[in-house]
Amino acid sequence: MSSYVESVLAPGERIVHRCAVSHWNFALSYLIGVLCFVGAAAVAYMKWERSPLVAAALTVAGVIVILVALIRRGTTELVLTDRRIIAKRGFITRATVEMTLAKVESLHVNQGLLGRVLNYGDVTVVGTGSSLEPLRGISGPLELRRRLGEIAGPARTD
Repeated sequence: MSSYVESVLAPGERIVHRCAVSHWNFALSYLIGVLCFVGAAAVAYMKWERSPLVAAALTVAGVIVILVALIRRGTTELVLTDRRIIAKRGFITRATVEMTLAKVESLHVNQGLLGRVLNYGDVTVVGTGSSLEPLRGISGPLELRRRLGEIAGPARTD
């Protein structure tokens, strides 16, 4: 199954850079899921009459929390092509935004201390008359900005 971005590329358009949401953006979800598993193990160890039911419920809750985080991460795409920037979110409901490179004025990267250390941050693309909603927790945001500069730089000097 091809990605959304690959299905909407124009003839001759090529992907220059592909970004993903950092796993660090979902650290709290992963932690809650693991705590559910630990709670399930502790309840199962106690061996009281309802422990199998409670342990099963905690295990299912942990799996659901982690699965939702992984699906949200996997269904978010941010792609830089040689002609435009494409952002897509969602699986059942889809939200997409595209901006041609000619309309891009700047790309803002916001990174806190932890984001700088772990190489993730929020990216906002500002264009002529509008801007993309900030994309939170993108892996390697400075690489995206560098690649955009490589593409947009030569185009603006012609």
